[in-house]
Amino acid sequence: MSKDQKENADKLRLDWHSGFEGSLQLSLRKYASDIEIEREHTLSKEPLRIDFLVVKKNTGVVIDNSIGRDFRTYNLIEYKNPNDELNIDVLWKVIGYAGLFKSFGNKVDEIKAEEITISIYRARKPVKLFEQLEEKGYIVSVLYPGVYQISGMVCIPINIIVIKELDDQELNAIKILTYNPDEADIRAFLLEASKYKNPGDKRSADAVLQISANVNRKLFERIRGDRKMCEALRELMAEDLKDAEKKGIGKGIEQGIEQGIEQGIEQGIEQGIEQGIDLRDREKITNMLNKGKTPNEIVEFCDYPMELVLEVQDKLVNNPKAD
Repeated sequence: MSKDQKENADKLRLDWHSGFEGSLQLSLRKYASDIEIEREHTLSKEPLRIDFLVVKKNTGVVIDNSIGRDFRTYNLIEYKNPNDELNIDVLWKVIGYAGLFKSFGNKVDEIKAEEITISIYRARKPVKLFEQLEEKGYIVSVLYPGVYQISGMVCIPINIIVIKELDDQELNAIKILTYNPDEADIRAFLLEASKYKNPGDKRSADAVLQISANVNRKLFERIRGDRKMCEALRELMAEDLKDAEKKGIGKGIEQGIEQGIEQGIEQGIEQGIEQGIDLRDREKITNMLNKGKTPNEIVEFCDYPMELVLEVQDKLVNNPKAD
């Protein structure tokens, strides 16, 4: 297997859907109390599932961004990662999912067709599909930048979301979930995510970054030296590392004071603080490794010396119970 084939195989194994789930959660986070998002909503007793179902619990609320502005009560979402194809058969399959979903109410016509929407997400514009649809007499129109609506196939609204063309600033989480996203969108997302306080939002942001950083290494390398970006990432992980940081500084000061008995209290405390900082950094690196970050990602994001990261990784592998 060639290097390019191996890289492509690795990309195919990435859990793009988890990244998209995180980006979808973040893009609709302001409306969390008014909607409910289900992943792989089961459409029947058989293993037949739509990728995501967004239910508007409060039908009166208006989701004021370009992916949610036209939501109705039940909003079926199919996500195609950058390696997936979107053709006429895939489109009809998703329409079929909507028909099955409508038919599975507890009583006849309990789920109204006019309460359903279909959205299919894809990184690039499906030019051939749009040409084929227009040849068949269907209408493809632009609702908002990156949001195309297909009319004439069924009575249920069908939107194709082209991630590369989205320009809504509330959708940075989705916009960076592709190959070669705009660097400004990555920076904006990191700054936005660093301000999240809710643990669920932080987990969603981490899921997005796991994918985006993995497939855009060179792009993320360009911003690795930016201290503001590194601090944004550290802030994103602040809650996870708070206890470890306190523990590291405390240990360092204790060790420094013990040395201070022999070398002088002032010098000992100074060394203790230095050791505490070192321990704090080691604890941070350990936590990032435990969260699945690679040494390269840690170095790229936080400017730690590779030697230190590899030393911590080696200790973690050979002595996992060590502090």
